[in-house]
Amino acid sequence: MSQLEVRWLDPSRVVVERVPESRHIRIRLEDGEVHEDVQFARAFPFSNPDQYISVLTFEGKEIGMFRTLEGMAPASRAIVEAELEQRYFIPLIQKIYSLTEEYGQLRWEVETDRGERVFYVRNWRDNVHELSPVRYLIVAVDGSRYEIRDYTALDARSRAWLERLV
Repeated sequence: MSQLEVRWLDPSRVVVERVPESRHIRIRLEDGEVHEDVQFARAFPFSNPDQYISVLTFEGKEIGMFRTLEGMAPASRAIVEAELEQRYFIPLIQKIYSLTEEYGQLRWEVETDRGERVFYVRNWRDNVHELSPVRYLIVAVDGSRYEIRDYTALDARSRAWLERLV
């Protein structure tokens, strides 16, 4: 198989399970092949989150891809969905209390759908990604991610904090 070929996996013919006494995930493929310590990633996490789910080794090498999880055994599917939820956990910013520069980094004090948060961003250009004219993905120094779903829906003070940087 060349590097550009995709190995399509049949969700109805695999078993995904947690390795006992471990945080690792194991996948058993239809041909009997077993991979320990796998992870899952969405090929299109924002535009098509329920299709094209990649199965990766811990090192990031792709084992194969599901077009969809439809048909997967409920126990296996629950594990995959829980892992994807954890990987793509992104609190939504609802209000910006403060956005200041501190030690060469942007310090954000915000209200999210998961409560108040304070986080740091190295720089705007490399760590704040415009997904659409009104939607932003922010990557903090610690790797956590936050989303502004609709910049225009924020209150006037929150928009003013952002407009200083845009």
